[in-house]
Amino acid sequence: MAVTARFFRCLVLSVMAAVLMAGCAGIHTRAEAPYVSLSNLEILEVGLFEQRYRLRLRIQNPNDFALPISGMRYELEINDKRFAKGVSRQSITIPAYGEGLVDVEVVSNLGRLMEQFSGLTAGRVQKVSYRLSGSVSLAHSVVKLPFEYKGDVSMDSGTPGER
Repeated sequence: MAVTARFFRCLVLSVMAAVLMAGCAGIHTRAEAPYVSLSNLEILEVGLFEQRYRLRLRIQNPNDFALPISGMRYELEINDKRFAKGVSRQSITIPAYGEGLVDVEVVSNLGRLMEQFSGLTAGRVQKVSYRLSGSVSLAHSVVKLPFEYKGDVSMDSGTPGER
C-alpha cells in the first residue's frame, strides 16, 4: 500500500513538472517591451456621462523574436491629467523587428472631458501634451510588458511631436 501511494505521488509530481516546463517553454524572460505610440484618435460616441474613442496604436517590436500579444490595458493622459482608459483582448502577433497597427477603444467621462475642454476654450493652452501608458500581455504566458509613450500637439499648427 505504501509503495502505491509513493508511486502515485511521484507520478503526479512528474506530470505537474512536465506541464509547468511546457508552459514556460514559450516565455522569453529577456523580452524587451514593445514601443507603443498613438497613431490616431477618433470620436466614436459622445453621451451625457460617457464618451468613447477609438485609438489607433502603432506597436513596434524591438526583439529578435515575434511577440504574440493576446491583450492589453492602456490609459491616455492629456496635459498631465488622466483622460481615458481601456482594455482589449484583441490578438496580434508583431513579427521580430517589425510593427503592426491595432485599433482599440477607450472610455472617458464627462468630468474629464469638461476639464480638458475648459482649458482649450479659455485659450490658455498653446500645446497639448499626451502620455499613453499600459502593458501588453503575451499569449500562453504570464508575462506583461509595460509601455509608455509621450508626445505633444501644437495648437497653432496642429502638428504632433514626440517627447
